[in-house]
Amino acid sequence: MAKATEKPAEATESAKKKNPLMLVIVILLVLIVLGGGGFGYWFMTHNKSSSQKIAAEPATPPVYTVLDTFTVNLKDPGIALQTDITLKVRDEKVGEAIKARMPEIRNDILLQLSNQHQADLSSSAGKEKLGQEIMVEVNKVLQAKSPSEGVSQVLFTSFIIQ
Repeated sequence: MAKATEKPAEATESAKKKNPLMLVIVILLVLIVLGGGGFGYWFMTHNKSSSQKIAAEPATPPVYTVLDTFTVNLKDPGIALQTDITLKVRDEKVGEAIKARMPEIRNDILLQLSNQHQADLSSSAGKEKLGQEIMVEVNKVLQAKSPSEGVSQVLFTSFIIQ
């Protein structure tokens, strides 16, 4: 009978040895979960403050300069293009510079437009490429080193090929 009573005593000793190991594992898991929750809270509050700072800065409204209608013959015989162009510029100062140099700018745009083929202008990619080319030409006339100093975008408000 002594042997029967010894086995439960050994079982309770091994159970006591397993409990500290299990306790350490549970504590580590709790610390990991709490650490992740704390990091998540910090991350969420940190991102909100950044977005609030961005929203707090007043956005300057864009400035647009509207050009007169352009009507040109394309390189293709008997095909004409009529388009209205608006230039997005950095500020009013650039808009005034465009108005002061309008004859040069219109000349360069007319030459650029009349040097096109109908097939090139049929796709939106072709129109975007033409807009980029016009932007480069206008910025050359303005002596702007980059689009941020002069014309930043060319917008076609009407585009008719006949």
